[in-house]
Order: sequence, then C-alpha cells, then structure tokens
Amino acid sequence: MHIVTDHIWPDEGCHGLMEGPRLRSFPGGSASWRWIQQVFVVRGDNIAKYETDFGPAEDFPDATETIYPSFGENSVAQLQEMAERDRHSDKWAKRRREIRAESTLLQDIARQIEERHEFVHNRSAFGPLVTVQRNAPVSYQGTMRKFKEKRNGHHDPRRSAGT
Repeated sequence: MHIVTDHIWPDEGCHGLMEGPRLRSFPGGSASWRWIQQVFVVRGDNIAKYETDFGPAEDFPDATETIYPSFGENSVAQLQEMAERDRHSDKWAKRRREIRAESTLLQDIARQIEERHEFVHNRSAFGPLVTVQRNAPVSYQGTMRKFKEKRNGHHDPRRSAGT
C-alpha cells in the first residue's frame, strides 16, 4: 500500500524517481505496456507517489528503464530533467546492442551442458544398480567433482599423484 498524490511542484524536494515500462490494465479487460514515470515526494510524514503516463512503451524503443535515487537533496524538476534527457537518448540502447553482439553466453552454456552430459553419462549399465565408467567404477559425485574442476580450470596435484 502506498500514498498517491495528485500534484507535485518543480522546486519540491524529491525522494527518488523511477521511469520505465509498466503493464497497465484498462476497463474492459484490455492491458498494454505504458511508459510510466513515478516521482516520490514527502506528504506529511509519508512518502507519496505521483505518476505520469507518457504513452505506449513502443514509442520509446531506445529508452532505458532508470531509477534516480534521492533523499530530498534534488528537486523534482532536476530529476525530471535528467529522466527527460535519458528517455530520448540512445546511449544505453547502443551499449546494450554492443554487449549482446559480443556475448557468447548462450553458446557457452549450451557447450557446457553438452560437455557435462557427455562426461557424466559416458558409462555403461550392466544390470540393476550397476553403472561403470569405461574400464573403471565411477560415482556420480566423483564425476561431477571432476567435471567442475575441469570446467573451472582447477587442478589438484594430490589427486593426480594418486595420494
């Protein structure tokens, strides 16, 4: 539960501003993503919220959801000016596209899953409850430990020396 206010003043002390897409429901059961700005100010002894709807979120394809923290040292007008500047800037959208183009995260995860599957399931079954690695008995815990060591690049000299 929060307090909502119906007005704010530009020179009023602001206690934070959030801006980004929010799902809004409308009478009749329809819903759509809207670009919403929420400004937080003090009313009495409580922090109250003031919302502004800037329209459909699709109208702001390069805008980045942002939070501007403040404890009253900035005015409402200062934070709204910063939000306005960033809403129409494509700086962070360009950066997101660069990072996404350079990222190999999904390929790396798929490769690790394949390696794990091959490593862990490289065994034969010779009856109920008997599974052996080729030419040696194996436990799932030991196999997973070896896999994690291999993946993380760790090497334990005690294990390789046979002690």
